Amino acid sequence: MMIKLINAYFSELVISQQQEKQLEQYYQYLVEQNKVMNLTTLVSREDVYIKHFLDSALLLKKYSFDDKTKVADVGSGAGFPGIILKIFCPTIKLSIIEAVEKRCLFLQRLITKLQLDDVEIVHARAESYSWEHSEQFDLVVSRAVANLGLLLELVVRMVKVQGRVICYKGPNIVNELATAQATLKVLNLELEQTQYENIPPLGERNICYFIKTAPTIKPYPRSFNQIKKFPIG
Repeated sequence: MMIKLINAYFSELVISQQQEKQLEQYYQYLVEQNKVMNLTTLVSREDVYIKHFLDSALLLKKYSFDDKTKVADVGSGAGFPGIILKIFCPTIKLSIIEAVEKRCLFLQRLITKLQLDDVEIVHARAESYSWEHSEQFDLVVSRAVANLGLLLELVVRMVKVQGRVICYKGPNIVNELATAQATLKVLNLELEQTQYENIPPLGERNICYFIKTAPTIKPYPRSFNQIKKFPIG
């Protein structure tokens, strides 16, 4: 029933029986573990399938992954969008960067339960991980994490030149983009496109695709507190 509901909004997505099974296992485990740790405020099957699973998959309407694309999901929380992208694109190499240790433990158990290969769960802060893994990823994705300028500084160093940062944002994207113009220039990022979606149960979604045009200069990223107190521009 839930798969039909997703397909009603996203007819381009072909869901195999194996993927359907993995989504249901994901839902069941998420709800079970949510009783003992704070993973999500959404617990009904319809809410999780539409507002987490479908929402996470929306970029697949515009973006096609090559085999072995190296993807980093920053601030994944309970695994969104990274785990959903891995389910639908099983050949990608996924690293999930998560600062909260108990969520990392949940994600590690989850990937074992779903039998997902080539997934790395990293307990680290994004800015520290960026310095240690400079220009190693083809793509960084992030959903509902921080304001745009702050987020882009945290993650840009880990992306290869000509790689992309894809940010899932809400309806206020025009203001965020306007505020982030100086950040984009300093960090050698260009807005490639914005994918607009308006699905009634979700509301407005804007997925921003940024391409990195040159290596990231020092001292970026700075510490989280510095970025927050002294944004670029």
